[in-house]
Amino acid sequence: MKISLFIAKRIIGAKSYKNSVSSPIIKIGIIAITIGLVAMHIAIGTGVGFQNKIKDKISSFEGHLRVSTYESNATNATLEGIDSQLITSNVETQDIAFVNPVAYASTVFKTDEYFTGGLLKGIDSTYQWNAFEDYLIDGRMPVVGTTTSREILVSKHIAKKLGVTTGDRISSFFLFEDRLPIRRSFVVSGLYDSGFPDFDRRIAFADLRHIQKIYQWESHLVGAFEMTLTDFDDIETLSESVYDQVPAPYDLKNVKERYPEIFNWISLFDTNIALIVMIMIIVGGINMITALLVLILERTQMIGLLGVLGMQQWSTQKVFLYNAGYLIGIGLFWGNLLGLGLLLLQHQTAWITLDPTSYYVTTVPTAFDVPMIAAINIGTFVICLLMLLIPSFIISKVTPIRALRRV
Repeated sequence: MKISLFIAKRIIGAKSYKNSVSSPIIKIGIIAITIGLVAMHIAIGTGVGFQNKIKDKISSFEGHLRVSTYESNATNATLEGIDSQLITSNVETQDIAFVNPVAYASTVFKTDEYFTGGLLKGIDSTYQWNAFEDYLIDGRMPVVGTTTSREILVSKHIAKKLGVTTGDRISSFFLFEDRLPIRRSFVVSGLYDSGFPDFDRRIAFADLRHIQKIYQWESHLVGAFEMTLTDFDDIETLSESVYDQVPAPYDLKNVKERYPEIFNWISLFDTNIALIVMIMIIVGGINMITALLVLILERTQMIGLLGVLGMQQWSTQKVFLYNAGYLIGIGLFWGNLLGLGLLLLQHQTAWITLDPTSYYVTTVPTAFDVPMIAAINIGTFVICLLMLLIPSFIISKVTPIRALRRV
């Protein structure tokens, strides 16, 4: 065993060390590392959780990429049909998990007493609900079979405005400038609540064939194609790749282009996380520097004795760096235990809630990114230890003769 490590272990195991003058300062340093790591875990876990949850919510409604015509309207309705064979035969990539053919139509939902505007989203029997089933709070998804289905899935917000629940009937009116309104009758198959007001206030799901008949489209025409990718992180690259495969009359946009204000907002989390991590590491490092300085001053006689016995300066420095590394490790242990424990508690119980109108989620979401957890532990340990190299050079200023005179 190396002599520096051996001496460090003897210092750590000594009872006098635990009852020394430096003991309170050392405990404060450990607590600073612990609190800093807890703050980093919470910042990263909730920040990444927010980003992932909002990305999942948007993609569950509209996918990652959307192919449609170049039309522009305030209601987001798809007014022109696309040949489904034309798109599916041209777009081929292994990075697309699935493609949903859909259509949107502006409508007015009405009961005998109430009405509200909305957007009817037409889906077919192959529609992949993806993570949307997590938002179902009552009933079931509409069943789309060989015959035109009369079932409709509406949000809790729309159902409350209309005063309906699962099993009730509602009417949907489609208005046109050049012809009479068209009415369709539906039965509510279920209610959903995504906590995303931008979608909950307007979107309902029903059989695609209703919209095809209303727009007088042939059966092979749809309003848009919503594509979900296997990896969201590659969305910019894949957007360009798929765009080159889409025929000229049509346009492709990804969700970042369709909702730039939302993605600009969640991108700020990266800056906030980086700032919190930097501040916490600096605070923890400064506290450990203080603890190490006190420890060095307390062991001045030992440093002098080791110098007289011929130990090199770097070997003496390593004694205190080993000691500091042990203390940092204790702080990291408790920081991981408390930080990850709080994230796990929130993940299991969702005891901290939020206002969905401001944050787009009802509870604080959490994420456990193993590479990120490992990175902040290793990074905190290495950076703090590097910061401690500076005060360790004070050992070179200790003159053995002066140190031993105090004995």
